[in-house]
Amino acid sequence: MTGVSIGPAGLDEAAALGDVYAEAFGRPPHNEPAEVILAWRDQSLPQHAARSGFRCVAAWDGELLVGFAYGYTGERGQWWTDQVVAAVPPQLAAEWLGGHFELVELAVRPSHERRGIGAALHDRLLDGLPHRVALLTAIDDETAPARRLYRRKGWQPLAGGVFEGATVMGKRLR
Repeated sequence: MTGVSIGPAGLDEAAALGDVYAEAFGRPPHNEPAEVILAWRDQSLPQHAARSGFRCVAAWDGELLVGFAYGYTGERGQWWTDQVVAAVPPQLAAEWLGGHFELVELAVRPSHERRGIGAALHDRLLDGLPHRVALLTAIDDETAPARRLYRRKGWQPLAGGVFEGATVMGKRLR
């Protein structure tokens, strides 16, 4: 990770965040089309940034933004949380959902992968959070780099089948 710095980011960097998102998720296995990438940048990101507990960190290699991670406090009444609540046993929902930290995105430019940037972003994002637990959705492929990262960082699978091709994973923070 030599030469890469990590710090807070926000909507001022939306264009650069969108560029990283496009490079990371516009290719296999995600293959997000351009209109989905633009909708994320112009609609989802600002909506998420307005939520309670929003936190975004980014990695820069000089002046180039090369990765980011963000999340916020997840609550019932939000789309993702409600989808999970409807699909999991009530005991799991009671233990994990509502007031959790929802890790929404973690992305690194392909040119900067396998340098520890994703792990550093993950750690910085979760550092010092007041939440008891954190949740995320990860691709079902156990060999995928993100899935391997989450396993190394102590995330555990909680529920499959909530979202096509993905698993809901959880991590106890304290």
